[in-house]
Amino acid sequence: MNSIITKELKDVRYALGSAETAKSRYNQIKGTFPEGNEYRIFAEPIIQGNRFTWTTEYQGTILNYTQLTPQEQSNAKDLLTAQIKKLLGAAKSYEDNSLSEFLMKCIEIPDMKDIFIVRHNAEDKVVLTQWGFMSDTPGAEKGLLEKIINAKRVPMIFNVIYQDETIAAGIEIHFEFEGKKEIHKSDQNGRITIDKVKVDSFLKAYELEKDQPTNLNTFTCYEYGTYQIKVLQRFDMKFKVIDSNQKILSGERFYFSFNQDEETITSDGSGIMLLPKMKLETEVKVYQLKENKEENTNRFICQKDKDEYLIIIQVPVIEVPVIEQKNYKMRFKVVDDKDNIIPSAEITVKYNGKTEKVFTDEFGYAEIEGVEPGTQVNVIAKGDKKKK
Repeated sequence: MNSIITKELKDVRYALGSAETAKSRYNQIKGTFPEGNEYRIFAEPIIQGNRFTWTTEYQGTILNYTQLTPQEQSNAKDLLTAQIKKLLGAAKSYEDNSLSEFLMKCIEIPDMKDIFIVRHNAEDKVVLTQWGFMSDTPGAEKGLLEKIINAKRVPMIFNVIYQDETIAAGIEIHFEFEGKKEIHKSDQNGRITIDKVKVDSFLKAYELEKDQPTNLNTFTCYEYGTYQIKVLQRFDMKFKVIDSNQKILSGERFYFSFNQDEETITSDGSGIMLLPKMKLETEVKVYQLKENKEENTNRFICQKDKDEYLIIIQVPVIEVPVIEQKNYKMRFKVVDDKDNIIPSAEITVKYNGKTEKVFTDEFGYAEIEGVEPGTQVNVIAKGDKKKK
């Protein structure tokens, strides 16, 4: 190993861990890039008692950046930029944004005096010391990259669309990048523009719901990149309460459960209850509480073209007692003045405004039905006593 510089532990303060974790962090970075030498941009920290020695695997003459000529410093800037891009390019292959962010923090911390050149046969390599640590001097934490690398800045233009690919206008998106937080709203064309973002820097974009990030997107800034943010559409869900006889019900209290949220709404004079700005395809459970028991439970899915969601409360069925109808009969016997029966006699019966005609059978009998007791009945019989 080639020793670069030795410092007292008391002369540094720790930004990413401590002196004890310095060695393990270096080994983690080294193990992350086993097939290349990208990790060599970081010097290896060796702790010996109260002293901190930075070493490198590169062999050659050690030169501090401040000792270089202006031309050599300019060359060192270009070399450092190239090595950083190579390192971040290798990190992107892991598709882990947190890895790149950690490496960027390591690079940001060193100051100008912590940059060293290892020169061997006219070939230079840049090595950073003090990474993960900060000198205990004012302003040291402001970052190396801002001071040495003139990173190109370009606008990032985002197209905000819904899941069905239509334009999403007026959508509020939160952004985090370069240690800043900004809020932008998409214009009528669904477009958001953020000016002057560093090329190769990382940016987070998300919506905020009940103070919690949702729909998180991560992007890398490219010079000619195009970016797209998809969001879910939101719709007002209008509920109408009626009974099973189509009567509008006002003053009915319902509980709404969705996405681990609870709301209580009472139907207005038109039987209407409103849940505003619900995400498309959100499932909503609606119910009433009677003596701490759920009743009239319904489940609905927020749909794009649904104007109204009906809640029908069944009207209790009142059982009307059935009065048994008795079938009364009235029987007649027709005889002559000597009590001889007269068959086939014609009987005219009048009662309750009705008139019926019946004929006696061979035994002189005839019947009518449905005459309740107490009904006045007028009867006229005609017959031929010779007909037996």
